[in-house]
Amino acid sequence: MAQQPPSTKGITLHQMEVFEAVARHGSYTKAAEELFLSQPTVSIQVKQLSKTIGLPLFETVGRKLFLTPAGDTLLATCRNVLAQLSTLDDALVAFQGLDRGMVRVATVESGKTALVQHLKPFMDSYPGLELSLHIGNHQELSARLQDNQDDLYLFNQPPALNGVAVFPCMDVPLHIVTHRQHPLAGRSVVTPQQLAQESWILSEAGSVSRQLLEEFFRAQSITVRCRLELSSYEAIKVSIRAGLGIAVLPAPSLSAAELATDFVILPVAEFSLRKQWHLAYPKGKHLSPGAKVFCDYLLEHL
Repeated sequence: MAQQPPSTKGITLHQMEVFEAVARHGSYTKAAEELFLSQPTVSIQVKQLSKTIGLPLFETVGRKLFLTPAGDTLLATCRNVLAQLSTLDDALVAFQGLDRGMVRVATVESGKTALVQHLKPFMDSYPGLELSLHIGNHQELSARLQDNQDDLYLFNQPPALNGVAVFPCMDVPLHIVTHRQHPLAGRSVVTPQQLAQESWILSEAGSVSRQLLEEFFRAQSITVRCRLELSSYEAIKVSIRAGLGIAVLPAPSLSAAELATDFVILPVAEFSLRKQWHLAYPKGKHLSPGAKVFCDYLLEHL
């Protein structure tokens, strides 16, 4: 008896949403948590989808879940369909003359503070819009951008990708910061040579802040002594409070309360580093009305 050819007839939208979540997380359990379903329900939906198509969609190797070639091809289609339906929802709402819908924004950890500081005025102006904010590292955001998972992306360095519209949107000063009890905290001027003797708490290799700091010292033939490397500005601030060293931090990551009670910005001679942020989205992407309004707002106010 001849084997029946693979077919997409009978696939449901719900199955596509469940399959996409499992593929994105690489886990039935995490997909179930996101979708507020039980793990067995998610597993059954994927099995039914595989049965409908007539091909396996996942394989387990060493207790890890991987897409099969058929699953990989299906995933691209599912994401395209779900993105189109999301855009359609917002477009239909716009036709009704309603200012509502979902705007999905992704940024690196250090960008969330700047975004949150500007959200209230926007949300007060557009009370019907909902905002979904995803936080990840540069590599994760680049992958999400390529997969068209969000509407807008805020990077602290422009993504090295083809087919992406990139707009400079925020120019952030960097400060060299220490705890208020540090010996350098009371100085009226601090030289780069004095800083070279200190223990530094640096952000992860490849980060913009670290690159700019190292370039600053390299221009003066000074080597920075890294005592601790951390991937989070919050973790860096905790380490400064613990007396583990000094660090360079972007201005938006420092609150007025922290500067009044915990930290001091050192007055370093000839230090005036700034980093440029960029707003991005795939070229040719049809931004929903809400996403377009939010994009314009960010470009004007960040």
